Amino acid sequence: MKRAAGGFTLIEVMIAITIMGVLAVICWRALDSVANSDQRLRQADAETSTAMRVLQQFQRDIEMRADDALMNGAVRPADQPARLLPPSLTSERHPDGGFTLEITRSVGSDGLQWQRVRWWRQGSTLWRTSGAPSDHYPLPAPEPTRGLLVARDVQRFEVRAWQPGVGWAMLPSQGEVLPATGLELRLGLRDGRGPLNYRRVLAL
Repeated sequence: MKRAAGGFTLIEVMIAITIMGVLAVICWRALDSVANSDQRLRQADAETSTAMRVLQQFQRDIEMRADDALMNGAVRPADQPARLLPPSLTSERHPDGGFTLEITRSVGSDGLQWQRVRWWRQGSTLWRTSGAPSDHYPLPAPEPTRGLLVARDVQRFEVRAWQPGVGWAMLPSQGEVLPATGLELRLGLRDGRGPLNYRRVLAL
């Protein structure tokens, strides 16, 4: 007598296919989640790198600014400085809400030449440009047409000055004020996660 050949029933095959389909969906979702997380991390790392680059360049410009004794001599900038700020810094608020800060700073390691550096936000883009170095007044003005794009998707570029005994004052400041002893840069960027805010405080 022959024994009937063993095999799977149709129901068993359908159950196996269903289980395999469920496992495939679970694996696909897990891989997709990992890929999305990796993309978000890369984007966050890029935004953080951009912010650190902006903060470091801004700090370097401030640290290399011309001293007050020099600015009151032969290389004073043509713009009238705000009373709150030292002579090497000037600020301006535009009708569209944009903000500009100009810094007169030394160039090179010998410090025998100076240039005017300008930071400004236009729309959601942050720019930086500089004039040609010179060793005498008047220093060439920065050329906006040669500006370098520093950061995109900028939601905030604000600078405040610290007045002893008074507190932080938004630039530009009006009226009689005490000379500032510090600056605060507030930088706001935006990516897929939403707004990202950075802050750096510098002594004057």
